[in-house]
Amino acid sequence: MTATKRPKIADVAAAAGVSAPTVSKVLNGRSYVSAATRAKVNQALEELDYSKRSAPAPVPGLLQLVVNNFDNPWLLEIMAGAEAAAARQGFTLACTLAEHATPESWRKLRQASPNQLAGVILLAPHRGSRLVTTLRSLNIPAVAMDPQGNEAIGIPSVSPTAFSGALKAVEHLLDLGHRRIGIITGGGAGSVHSRARYAAYAAALQAHGLDVDQELVRDGDFSIEAGFRLGGELLDLPARPTAIFAGNDLQALGLMSAASKRAVSIPGELSVVGFDDIAQAALTSPPLTTIRQPLEQMAAMAVNLLVEQFGKAPQRPQAVELATELIVRGSTAAPAPK
Repeated sequence: MTATKRPKIADVAAAAGVSAPTVSKVLNGRSYVSAATRAKVNQALEELDYSKRSAPAPVPGLLQLVVNNFDNPWLLEIMAGAEAAAARQGFTLACTLAEHATPESWRKLRQASPNQLAGVILLAPHRGSRLVTTLRSLNIPAVAMDPQGNEAIGIPSVSPTAFSGALKAVEHLLDLGHRRIGIITGGGAGSVHSRARYAAYAAALQAHGLDVDQELVRDGDFSIEAGFRLGGELLDLPARPTAIFAGNDLQALGLMSAASKRAVSIPGELSVVGFDDIAQAALTSPPLTTIRQPLEQMAAMAVNLLVEQFGKAPQRPQAVELATELIVRGSTAAPAPK
C-alpha cells in the first residue's frame, strides 16, 4: 500500500486560496491576518489533516529597505507603505542606511539562511550604484524605488510619472494666465528627475507658443537652501517671474522664504508650485500647490516587484511608473494685473 503523501503549506495555501506566507503566519500565530482569512486557512488545515510537524513552517523572510539618509521627508510614508505590503506577503521589513549596506553584511545574512535576507529595496539609487552591482553579484533579488538614473539601472524599478507631473504643474500656471514662469530644477544633468521636470517645463511653454527664457532657469539640488538661494536670484531679476515651478517641495519652501524676506506676497505677486506633497506642504502660509507622489503605493509596488522575483530566473528588469496628481492650494493664483 502506498503511504499517503503528507500535505505541505503550499497545499494548504492552494486549498484556502491564499499565499503560502499567509498560511505560515496563521501557523505561527502572527498578526496581520484578517479573521476571515484565518478561518479559511484553519478550515483548509482541518480538511487536509495538516500537522505542523509534517512540514516545518518557513522562517519569515527579511526584506531590507536601504535609504541614503534618515532626513528624507518622505521616509515615514514610504516605510509605512513598504511595511504594510511586506506584512501582507508574510515578510518582515528592516530599514538601513546605504553606508551600512556592505557586501560583507549582505553575504553574512545570506550565508546564515536565505530567509535572513530575502530581498532588498533601494531608495533613490544612482545609475551605476555599487549597491546594485553588489546585489546582482550576490544573486540577491532587488528593486529600485525612485531611481536617480534611468531605466538602464539593471534591476526592476518603480517611479512616479515625473514628466507628466511636472507638465501638470506648469500647465496649471499657464492656465492661470502666467507667461513669465521660472523653474528651479535639481540634481544636475545626470538626474532623470531634473531632466524630466525641465523637459516638461519646456514642452508646456512651447505648447502655448512661448520660448524658454534661460534667464528664468536655475539648477538646484532639491534642497531648501537651493530654493532660498536660487529663488532669491530669480526674485532679484529686474523683470522677475510672476510664477516659479520649484521642482520639489523643499526648494519651494526655500523659495517662499526668499520671497518673504523680500516682501514679495504669495500668491499676490508670485505663484509657487512644488513637487512631492510632503507633509509640510499643507502647513505653509499659504499652503503649497504641488504635485503629489503616490509614495505609499510606490513602496507597496516595490515590495510586490521584489516578491515576484523569488524563485524565478533573472528576467529583463521591469520599470513601473505610477501616476502623480496636481494638488491645488493657496500658493497659486492669476497674475496681478499690470
